Amino acid sequence: MVSAIPKHLLSIAKQTDDFNKSFFNSHGNTFPLSETVQINLGKVKSRDFYKLLNVKTPNEDHTGPLRWSRNLSINSDTWSRIFKSLKNICKDAKLKEFQFKFIHRTIVTNKELFRFGIKPDDECLYCGDKDSIKHTFIECPFTKSFVQRVVQWFNQTNLCQILPTIEEVLFGYFSSAYDARIKKKFNYTTLAMRQYIDSVC
Repeated sequence: MVSAIPKHLLSIAKQTDDFNKSFFNSHGNTFPLSETVQINLGKVKSRDFYKLLNVKTPNEDHTGPLRWSRNLSINSDTWSRIFKSLKNICKDAKLKEFQFKFIHRTIVTNKELFRFGIKPDDECLYCGDKDSIKHTFIECPFTKSFVQRVVQWFNQTNLCQILPTIEEVLFGYFSSAYDARIKKKFNYTTLAMRQYIDSVC
């Protein structure tokens, strides 16, 4: 709790032995949280404190994309497009929720279930290697084979020749060489595929 108190307020508190109402009177019910942020104690509501707690610093990145970027080559512009595509990827609320969790890496795998004491081990159901979100969706031989079959089926069904990278399989197709209808279908297909992989693993 103490670490959350701004330093200038701690120094004022240390200099004051007793509660001093003159401090508030001199500021006219306005309490300076920092040099740039002040709150009016007479009018402040809980939503104002909520807004203060949720203020993000400029250029603050989401931790999920940062962790994905350790293994994948996705730049900030592409991440921006991925986030914008969330609202239009499909109408199914559960699939949208899954995609949001997937982007932020909050999908639960055997690694987390083992850590929480729910499963006796953290092994992949199909290959026996150590499980994780990276293993489940990128490294597992079952996943690789399944993705290849889905992409092959998609190409045969839609009379196209999409050869997606792992980034495109995981987050959507980015190439402008294909028309919007094919890309939308591909994105929806791979999203349903990822949710299926998650449900069986």
